[in-house]
Amino acid sequence: MARFIRASLLLTTLGVAALALPASTAVAANAGGAAPSSVVGTTSGGDNGGAQPGAQPPQTASSARTGGAKAGRKPRRPVVHRKVKPKQHKAKPPVAATPAPTPSADSTVPGVFPLTGAYSFGGEDARFGAGRTGHIHQGQDVLAASTTPIVAPLAGSVLWKANQPCCAGIYLVVHGSDGRDYVFMHIKRGTVLVKVGDAVAAGQQLAQVGATGDASGPHLHFEIWVGGWYVEGGHPIDPLPQLKRWAGLH
Repeated sequence: MARFIRASLLLTTLGVAALALPASTAVAANAGGAAPSSVVGTTSGGDNGGAQPGAQPPQTASSARTGGAKAGRKPRRPVVHRKVKPKQHKAKPPVAATPAPTPSADSTVPGVFPLTGAYSFGGEDARFGAGRTGHIHQGQDVLAASTTPIVAPLAGSVLWKANQPCCAGIYLVVHGSDGRDYVFMHIKRGTVLVKVGDAVAAGQQLAQVGATGDASGPHLHFEIWVGGWYVEGGHPIDPLPQLKRWAGLH
């Protein structure tokens, strides 16, 4: 009987000790790394490099390894669940609005230069079609100092806003009134002034130049898409002729 009592006391003591263990011991397996479903933002190149606003911009900054969004990849659009309305048999179908004519690949339209400050078009490596790892450069790098304002070249609406830390960094897509899509990449963190669905006017500030994503220094990676940004039949065109027209260079 005494032996049975001593055994019971020993088991009771061990149970109390187990309950007294710190809570951190029970979750040690989840302690390292980011929390589930969290996003870890990273940048390459930083946002503090380059000339001060109004000064001559650097001449070598570029997205030399990626040139914008990773080829063939685009962040998934959020799934929007809409309530299905019952069919109205007596209602007349709405009249479809006439879409704006889309300029051809070799045409330009009036508008506003997308930066308000000192800039340069860099060298051959900054051009549309320059070689990149696994694909070609799909836009034009416009070199400018960090915090230089980025503005909408035409009236339109904000189609997309996202962050691609490995490549494009923080970027915006604006669907212009001319039917083309305009893409702005490597935006400075915390400077975006618009959201998806917002209507914007020509010359309205959208954000500021930065070096987020894969960039060697502050600059704007600028793309123009005919037929829709990353949709079937859509494709980027060389934006330099259009940029030169907006800059008054021809």
